[in-house]
Parts: sequence; structure tokens; C-alpha cells
Amino acid sequence: MEINGKLYIVADNQDDCHELQDLLVGTPWQVSCFDDTTAAVNAIQVDHPAVVVINLPFSDLQDQLLALASLDLDVAYIMVLPEIDPRQVVELFHQNVSDVVIRPFTGDRFREAVKRASGCKSLLVQNRQYREQLEKANRELEESLRILEIDQMAGRQVQHSLLPVTPLRHGDYEIAHRIVPSLFLSGDFVGYNVVFDRYMVLYVADVSGHGASSAFLTVLLKFILNRILRRHISLNDHEAMAKAPLGFIEHINRQIMALGLDKHLTLFSASIDMEQNILRYSVAAHMPTPVFFSEGDVRTLPGKGKPVGIFENATWEVQEIMLPEKFAMVIVSDGVLEFLPAKSYREKEQYLADTVAHSDTSMESICEGLGINEVGDVPDDVTVLTIRRGF
Repeated sequence: MEINGKLYIVADNQDDCHELQDLLVGTPWQVSCFDDTTAAVNAIQVDHPAVVVINLPFSDLQDQLLALASLDLDVAYIMVLPEIDPRQVVELFHQNVSDVVIRPFTGDRFREAVKRASGCKSLLVQNRQYREQLEKANRELEESLRILEIDQMAGRQVQHSLLPVTPLRHGDYEIAHRIVPSLFLSGDFVGYNVVFDRYMVLYVADVSGHGASSAFLTVLLKFILNRILRRHISLNDHEAMAKAPLGFIEHINRQIMALGLDKHLTLFSASIDMEQNILRYSVAAHMPTPVFFSEGDVRTLPGKGKPVGIFENATWEVQEIMLPEKFAMVIVSDGVLEFLPAKSYREKEQYLADTVAHSDTSMESICEGLGINEVGDVPDDVTVLTIRRGF
């Protein structure tokens, strides 16, 4: 920190002032002398010199000068005493005096005292300014974090409002979901709807990363699905719905590739013909694979495919199975695997299948069996979606 270069000498006569001033000849200090204490105090309060040298008898020190020294944290005060009195020295240091010089002393000793006192005081001032700057930066950071948290909470409410009603029941079928985000905003998302009072269409998506950018992509998915469904409904296109989800993932892939978001996602999309009880589905690198439970038998549905948003001309196969009178299907995101007690991936898949087999297939029972209800801060977004019939 640069010192302002002003040094004031306060003495009871001009001769004593000039004696000390002569010791500073050849130094860069801009010296001013005062033989009137009141005038010196007024000048100090206005100019705030770097150093004030006081050459007054201890008994003649006015309270206002010592009080000024105790309150003025930016100025280095040096006291010149005619003799050593430890009690006086201690009291002066208690009054914020930076140094005490006892007569007789050499010019070098005096200049060294001035240099040391000004340097120490300059460092103290610099540290205080740094602390004030840090405190200000912390306040600004806290305010920015508060605003960001408010924005994130608002975004979470918006994202939550886009999720479908859970559970949704239609005829013998019930579909439900639960999402536990690792942050305010989630990269996991689900969508489902009933079209033409016959087709239940659904998807479970897991966008790479976390936070606002991943959440934005989930909103885009919601928009794309709604736009496709509105087009089919407006055209009364039963034929297209009977083939769903054929072409759905390809369409999403083209949209994401065109936006250049540097994001990809895994996806499970499906359509259930509730009149013919046929499940048609496609898998885009979604892991773990869905668990299918019926009549005491539990298995995982076959299917594989590339992630969405990486390969421009990728295609995804549509699988088809007949649905029994009574079944349950559970799809989870890979965030569930983070806290399952098993070690290997295959053991985790088996643990998931066993949990579904020993549950009553309700959302509450499955979440309890997987330990989701006991998990506090999850390391990754967690999604569970269940579809069942006859339970």
C-alpha cells in the first residue's frame, strides 16, 4: 500500500519541532510542524497524515490528542518521551500509539521508528481494507446465491408444473411417478398421457448433467411430445398412434442435434394399446432396463439403443409384447443405482428386480423397498415410474 507521505510533528514549541524535522531532511516525508495541540488535532482530522510524532511532556498531553490516537486507526502515532517510565509506555500503547522513542536517540533510531511505524500501520490499514473488500464480496456473493436460489426454486416450480398428474388411472391401468432431484432442478423427467381414450403414451428421460441446462432440455422434451400428440389428435391419426413410439426418439434426436446444446440423454419411450393390451417400446441407452413382474415371475425387458443427441442418423428399434391381465412394470433412472446396497451392476439389477417382486407394486412400496424414502441428499437425480394393471 502506498503511504501518503505526510508527517506531522506536534511539540510545545517550534524549536523542538524543528529539531525533529531536521532529522528527516533527505527523506521523502512532507513534514508539517505544530506547536498548538488544538490546531494539530484539527489538521490531523482533515488531512489524515501517515505519521504523527508527538513531542510533549506526558503530563501535558491533552485528552483530545490521546483520544484521537485511540480512535484513528489509519495514522501511525509516535511518542517522544524524555525518560523511561514503563507505566507511561504501557498506557501509550493502550492508546494505539505505534511506537515510543526515549531520549536521547540518534537520527537513525528516529528515522527507523518512523519507517517501522508507518509500515506497520500501512499494513494494518491494508489488511483492514482487504477484510472490508472480502466482507463486501461475501455479502454480494450471498446476495447472488440468494437470488440464484430464488430463481432455481422458481424454475423447480415451473418444471414440477410440467410433470403429469400422479397417479393417473385409466380403465384397468395405473401409471405413477416419483422424482427426487439432486439439485433444485432435475435432469430426470417423465411424461405420459392418454390419447383417443385408448393409447397410453409415456417416456422416462435422463439428461446428462444437472441444473438449469439439463432442466431446459426436459422442458423441450415436454414441448416436443405435446406437439406430436396435438398433431395426431388434430388429424385423428389412429394409424400413427397404433405404431407409436415409432419415430419418436428419432424426432427428438434431430431436434437436439439441430440445437447444438452439447447435451445428450437416455430415454425409454413406450405406448400401451389399452384395448388390445399391447406394449410397444424403444430403449435409447436407458439403464437399468425396465423390470416386468407378472404372476410371480420377474424379468427385465430386452432392448438397447444409442443415447439421444450424439449420433445424427441413429435409429431405434421398437419392441412389442402382449400384456397379461395382471402385471407391473417399473422403470428407474440410473440415479437409483447410486445408493443400492449391492456392489456390481448385475447385483444392483437383481436387487431392483427382487424389490419389485417382494413389493405390492405400489409406488410407496417400491420406494420404501429401494430405500428412497430414507435417502437425504442424493448424488444423482432419482426417478421411479410404475405402470400396473390388475393390482
